[in-house]
Amino acid sequence: MKTESNEAQERDWASLPPDVLNLIAKLLNEITHFVRFRAVCPSWRSSTPVTYLAPQFPWILDKRKDPHDPNLSFYSIPFNKIYTINAPSYLNKILSGHSNGYMFTLSQRHQAVSLLNPLNNHDIPLPAYQLVGIPHWIGSQQTKMGAYVVCYGHSGHKSPKLVFCHPGQNYWQELELSSDYTDCHHFYLRGMLFSMERTTGATKVTNIADGTLAYVIPPIEGHLGNCAEYLVEDSRGDILRVPRYNPSFINSFYVYRVDVATKSGLPCWVKVNNIGNQALFMDRDGGFALRASHLSGIKENCVYFLKKIFIRVHMEPSYGIERMDIETGAKEHLPCPLKEPISWFVPSLRNLSAQ
Repeated sequence: MKTESNEAQERDWASLPPDVLNLIAKLLNEITHFVRFRAVCPSWRSSTPVTYLAPQFPWILDKRKDPHDPNLSFYSIPFNKIYTINAPSYLNKILSGHSNGYMFTLSQRHQAVSLLNPLNNHDIPLPAYQLVGIPHWIGSQQTKMGAYVVCYGHSGHKSPKLVFCHPGQNYWQELELSSDYTDCHHFYLRGMLFSMERTTGATKVTNIADGTLAYVIPPIEGHLGNCAEYLVEDSRGDILRVPRYNPSFINSFYVYRVDVATKSGLPCWVKVNNIGNQALFMDRDGGFALRASHLSGIKENCVYFLKKIFIRVHMEPSYGIERMDIETGAKEHLPCPLKEPISWFVPSLRNLSAQ
């Protein structure tokens, strides 16, 4: 007679029904667990395509001190783990860390820019372009990849230049902006360039296809010049403006939503205290929004910000994550073991198409 333990030992785990494997795979909210799950056997791998990967809590990318260092370091907050990933030998500099699971990078091979998925080393070479200074990626941030958009000279005395191309194109299109766009924060959303003036707070919305000014959004009430500004498209399709004020090194965020359906017919910014089941992730390069209910450990209606902390003068700064409740303003410091975190990064195993 077979005992229950013998039956368990003789069970063919490779023959589990695909629908059962699919249910299990979609519950694995840590990407390393998902990779190991698929590596068990060919049957499990074929039954769980990478599109079944559950939404991931953003990792934090550490700054590479040496451009020749072959490793990239990432920190996972909910699992309190540091992951080290071997980078391609040609990688020189990371220019932006959060764009649909890809990083905007500068390559040593041809001094060219490209998009790189560090988890599978899938690389999308972008068209050749004569680099002038350091390019600044303002393209899609965790939204559907519609165009690759790069800004040059966005913070200097020169008028900024915008270059962009669509997937599948082998050339960049150029858009020369006037001097009115020099002292601005630039963001690309929904096929439009949003340029927020640092001094006045007004936002010019420009069609990048032909450079025509579509409309101007007046400044938010009580605008304070020269504060850090972020513009993100949330998971509901709303465009949010998030200024960061830093009185006495204490960060405070406020959230405004653009309203284009006003009675006067003129767009304006409306302050909001609740963004619902969402969280905002901010760093020095920009930000993005994610649904909190899809991610284990995330608190909704909060801003997560990578923060540099100066303990004393002449001492090396430390780094951490500050979480702020948008409605109450309550702040909580979350420790970060990385030496110098620079960017949020949402891991993904999907390959974007260059076409």
